[in-house]
Amino acid sequence: MPIFLTGFMGVGKTTVGKRLGELQQLPVIDMDHYIEEKEGMKIKDIFSEKGEWHFRSIETAALKDLMKVEAVITTGGGIIERLENREMLAAVQTVFHLFCSFEVLWERLEGDSERPLVQKNSMDGLLELYNRRLPLYRNVSKIEIDTTYKTIDETISELKRNLTS
Repeated sequence: MPIFLTGFMGVGKTTVGKRLGELQQLPVIDMDHYIEEKEGMKIKDIFSEKGEWHFRSIETAALKDLMKVEAVITTGGGIIERLENREMLAAVQTVFHLFCSFEVLWERLEGDSERPLVQKNSMDGLLELYNRRLPLYRNVSKIEIDTTYKTIDETISELKRNLTS
């Protein structure tokens, strides 16, 4: 069964996922990289050339592919944009929502040229997106972990406690 890490961009899904995979002796699949390999192009290029709707369709297909893979899977921040994706994730017991205060996220994200939604949004625009997505992450996850002032090791310890309980 996969272990999914969800949450807004910048919360630490990729970093935490890599460490968790090492400790659990599981492969780690970053959904954005998975999609880039399948499509042969960068996420930001898919967004600019084909649009967000096309990207979200590819993302849903990727999620379907990965639902039965035994791995740590780090999702893109917008995975919860589609109802179909939320329904798939809500059916899995090992979905963790990594959460971080918006102020700390903004410090991490400001000026990030690799994230299309950071590039096209102001701080206020990202805050609006963050506030809209937050309840969606909470609806699909079984456990929420606040990463705001935690080290990676503290976050991993909390994840592992919840995996064994």
